[in-house]
Amino acid sequence: MTSTGHDFDILVVGHETEGVLAAVAAARAGARVGLVAPPGRILGGLLTEGGLAYVDRDSRHLAPPGPGSGDGIFGAFLARAGVQLVALDPERGASTLARMLAEAHVPVLRGTWAEPRPEGDRLRALKVAGQSVAARFFLDATPDGDLLELLGERFTFGFSEHGLPQVLGISPVPRVTGVTPAQIVEACTRAMADPDLEARRVRLFGARRFLDLDRGPDYVLVGPPHLALAFMRWREAQGLAPALPFEADGFNVAVLGPADTSWNGLIYFSTDAAELLDWSRRGADDRLAFEVAIFGRWMREDLGWKDAEAALAGVSGDPGGDQGDPGAGRGGASYRGVYVRQTRHLLGTRLRLSLPLIAANAAIRRAGTFAYYPDFRGLRVTPTGRPLVARVALDAGLLVAWRNVAIASRAAGYTPMAHSLCRLVQYNATLGAGLAVAMAMGCCDVGDIPDDAVRAELDRMQMVADDPTGLERNPEVAAPLEADAMFRAEAAAGVELPRPFGR
Repeated sequence: MTSTGHDFDILVVGHETEGVLAAVAAARAGARVGLVAPPGRILGGLLTEGGLAYVDRDSRHLAPPGPGSGDGIFGAFLARAGVQLVALDPERGASTLARMLAEAHVPVLRGTWAEPRPEGDRLRALKVAGQSVAARFFLDATPDGDLLELLGERFTFGFSEHGLPQVLGISPVPRVTGVTPAQIVEACTRAMADPDLEARRVRLFGARRFLDLDRGPDYVLVGPPHLALAFMRWREAQGLAPALPFEADGFNVAVLGPADTSWNGLIYFSTDAAELLDWSRRGADDRLAFEVAIFGRWMREDLGWKDAEAALAGVSGDPGGDQGDPGAGRGGASYRGVYVRQTRHLLGTRLRLSLPLIAANAAIRRAGTFAYYPDFRGLRVTPTGRPLVARVALDAGLLVAWRNVAIASRAAGYTPMAHSLCRLVQYNATLGAGLAVAMAMGCCDVGDIPDDAVRAELDRMQMVADDPTGLERNPEVAAPLEADAMFRAEAAAGVELPRPFGR
């Protein structure tokens, strides 16, 4: 693609992993690409400054990541960052993304963005740090669709369209030192044998089945909820009420060193839309920092882990500085780690992807596939016994009203139930790579390029993540969900074919 009269062929807005990898994919496909990142923020977002070190990967390919792992460009990134199976060291993740951008000759534009300049059905330019930056195509890779909000696009929040004032749980992500994986396994085993904790599990969760306790080379999967129930019991005895509504669950523990771990599984709830968006954009507040301090105190006082220290995750130093990215956080982290699973969902995309569409193997344009368990934190939805295989829907990232703007983030065109699976980073990294390659191959409408041509180009660059294995089991896997009222409501809407372009 040539770039006559434009600063860039493609401008990616957002510093999340999805955006960085999309920029790399487009540059390798021959486009001139720029990446806009907020000042002081760490490349990688949720997986780096957010501290979510336990990475949710495609359930069909739990083998070491890399070009042949089926994980596409996301797997190539994990391999370069030294991930064995699922544990990503945040600082290595950030520096790896910076190196990948530098190798692809993608400059990072540090600054806030504002004043979009539309002309009819196309976006022509955007002000970044006060300077106008023009491009042929724009990709919104912000977690909450912030660029598209500037363009006047509409959103729905959480599960409100189903009449529920509910949003999937949020989790502060503690980095815990002074505790070994063996200690974690022993404590979980002891908690599972505690009659009081087992009675609490039955009373709270009934027949709900949890994942088993599992230890791997770089993780401890604490599937049973007994350890979190022990935390709740101790808090009750201490008279320490949670700062927000709290629900016990298992823990995903990433092992980053002999006594260095990252914990995901403290599940808190807020239905305040402004508060959730603020956490997503600026990190955890003092209440969540307090909750993490209480978590560390529990480990020392109740579990007997005298050396345990828990602190909110964050990346220190300047992981991007050596690669020409001086705004990557010198002098300490500027964002306190929190995992915001859900805020809002974009309306007005050419396809609104629902969980019934995924389960029915609807024929949709795709950039690849991704398999995982739908995860309904805080909702009493019947779990699936096995993962669902989701087609990564290109049209869920394309807009009806704009020819040259797309989105690759958890805020893309997903229903709340589809969001439970499609919000994960690997899904949106695959979507972002597909959309970016389509932009690099196109000249007018980003949706003009056939999906098989997009996958062929990704395959040529050894970035493809398109494995149909498991699709045939989707209807069987989703069968338990058919009794759920929300699933039935989404299924009753029928197969929503991609809408044609036009306001």
